[in-house]
Amino acid sequence: MELSTLIAPLAGTPETKLALAVLLLPLLAFLGLFFFGKRLPRQGDWLGIACTALALGLSVWLFTTTWNNATFHSRWVWFSLPTGSGTLSDFTAGILLDNLTVLMLVIVTFISALVQLFSVGYMHGDPGYSRYYAFLGLFTFSMLGIVLVDNLLLLFMFWELVGFSSYLLIGFWFERPAAVAANKKAFLVNRVGDIGLLLGLFFFYTCFRTFDLEALRALIHEGNWINGNFISSFSLNGQPWDLELNPLWLTLAGLGLFMGCVGKSAQFPLQVWLPDAMQGPTPVSSLIHAATMVAAGVYLLARCYAFYTVDALTVIAVVGAITALLGAIAALTQNDIKAVLAFSTISQLGYMVMGMGTGAHDASLFHLATHAFFKAALFLNAGIIIHAMHRGLHHAHLPEHPDPQDIRNMGGLRKVMPFTFYAYLVAAAALVGLPLFSGFLSKDAILAGSWAWAQTMSANGNALYFLVPAIGFAVVLLTAYYMGRHLWLMFFGDFRLPFEVKSIRFSAGREVELVMLVPVVLLAVLSLGVFFSLNPLDFAGSWLLQGLNLHLLAADARPLADGLLQAVVEQDKANHVAHVLFAVLAVALGVSGGGYAMIKYRNKTREMLLQEQPQSTFGKLSYHHFYLDQLYYKAFVKPATVLARGLYRTDKRVIDYLLNNGSIILVVLAKMIAWFDRLAVDGMVWLVGALSRLTGSFGRNLQNGKVQSYFAYSLFGFILIILYIVLK
Repeated sequence: MELSTLIAPLAGTPETKLALAVLLLPLLAFLGLFFFGKRLPRQGDWLGIACTALALGLSVWLFTTTWNNATFHSRWVWFSLPTGSGTLSDFTAGILLDNLTVLMLVIVTFISALVQLFSVGYMHGDPGYSRYYAFLGLFTFSMLGIVLVDNLLLLFMFWELVGFSSYLLIGFWFERPAAVAANKKAFLVNRVGDIGLLLGLFFFYTCFRTFDLEALRALIHEGNWINGNFISSFSLNGQPWDLELNPLWLTLAGLGLFMGCVGKSAQFPLQVWLPDAMQGPTPVSSLIHAATMVAAGVYLLARCYAFYTVDALTVIAVVGAITALLGAIAALTQNDIKAVLAFSTISQLGYMVMGMGTGAHDASLFHLATHAFFKAALFLNAGIIIHAMHRGLHHAHLPEHPDPQDIRNMGGLRKVMPFTFYAYLVAAAALVGLPLFSGFLSKDAILAGSWAWAQTMSANGNALYFLVPAIGFAVVLLTAYYMGRHLWLMFFGDFRLPFEVKSIRFSAGREVELVMLVPVVLLAVLSLGVFFSLNPLDFAGSWLLQGLNLHLLAADARPLADGLLQAVVEQDKANHVAHVLFAVLAVALGVSGGGYAMIKYRNKTREMLLQEQPQSTFGKLSYHHFYLDQLYYKAFVKPATVLARGLYRTDKRVIDYLLNNGSIILVVLAKMIAWFDRLAVDGMVWLVGALSRLTGSFGRNLQNGKVQSYFAYSLFGFILIILYIVLK
């Protein structure tokens, strides 16, 4: 197989050209708003919304054209570099449209359009209004780039651009120290994961001499496992290229790619940045948590799924399960409305990653899609509630300043905000995974897949693999509990602040601005299971799940872990009765967790809630997120700070001292040398000249041409001679 044939240019098609237009529209909005936003009517919000809405329309058209019909791929030579043999090595750039791509296009543009529409009401009057919409455009452009490109190098470039865009949005209110600290933390923690991603993609380039994803999949498909090593042979510029790779190196390379997911999708142990990212505006939180930044890591796993060995997938499954459990436990005791949802996102992302690791590739992507809608609905509803609480506190003029985001200060909101309540309730039910809602289908698919994986992996007698699906079921119970607590404290009981609850409404006849209500209602409706499966109680019949099948997405590719994945699929098909039992168990756990939370907090007053602090070790670990921030501060931040301060002091007190005083000594020495040069060296030269002049003057005076002088000198000399003889 010749590599140049695999990466040969492919002519552009109308579909890929439209996809390029989808990519460039948000960039156009960013450029227009960044440079001219304040001069445009309404500070240009209409430009951002219009460009994103047009991108959404084109994405929907591409979805209907591509889904289960065809794959469109265009590729161009980006640049070429000379090799040692004198030939040129081509680096290509292209656009790949398949089921996964068009699904992500629709999700990203749809959520982005709704967030921008919602922001018209939420961000109204903000001094940085046009800048906000510009950053949203840049963020959307970056995420669409990750989705559309067909090679790892371009994907990494857009990956970093997403990180930069999130840095801008999380720290949008840069006058707040907490926001500045949060965006720096997000940026730096993500760079830790990106180091692994960079090493992983360069490993694959070093071995296969291409970044092109389709070419890499084809080359891996042609390879074989022989005597425990992976053997692949192909031609590179007409020369044979034979590879023999130890599975350990392939595992490490796959885990390097996974490290990018660990950072971007907030997996253990790098999940600490995501709760702090709540310092950005709430619509930004919705955009980051629902379908863009944090979903990028799961998308990367799906795109590179063929490159993971069995051992790499096992690590991925374990990390995902741990993340799901830690996120759910941390959410149990949080009081900030956005913090609960943030830890919930960490937990749900853990579910997705666990699904990827256990071979439930399609179920994981299915959950990514359903989670995008109900989590966006939850965050935007949270934005409505926060907005309303600020409005009520503004009119109340209380002597104290209660936190408008603290759910202990709420209560009874369903009476004055019914639309918000029902939209929140539907989205929360989907998150918990109750029947008839979308989360029920996708969670059930992941749990079933993880159980089949555990059965397959434990065939050698090691039952520890069943801990992964067991954690999955435990997280269902925990999710139901913290969402039940969340809902009860906000919407049920009596309002807990000392002012009239009706004052939080937008007006007497309207609970919220229409421009903010429409997006959340639409997202809540799309959280119903019927939109994803005609039978909302059976995930197997879901059109979305079937369209995300690994063999459909990569029909001509054989993953490195193909044997395991085939075995898991066969085992899952055989678990017909188990699927029903899993669904019943998940529902029972969900109802039990939610019911217990509501019973526990039914009669709690605000004073009781405020005094209720975690006392047990488990409660403290939950509230403080297992002290991971403190651990990282002591293990990494503090030593780095101490080292930096030590180096600073060494620089100031030693190096600078030596340089400063050394220069003074050199100046003094130079002046002493200059003095010696002037007085000694120059003085000696002057003295020799003066003596020569004096001697010359004396000799010149002796020979003055006067006879009487010569006679006197001769007489004086004669006298001296006589005296010498006499005295001798």
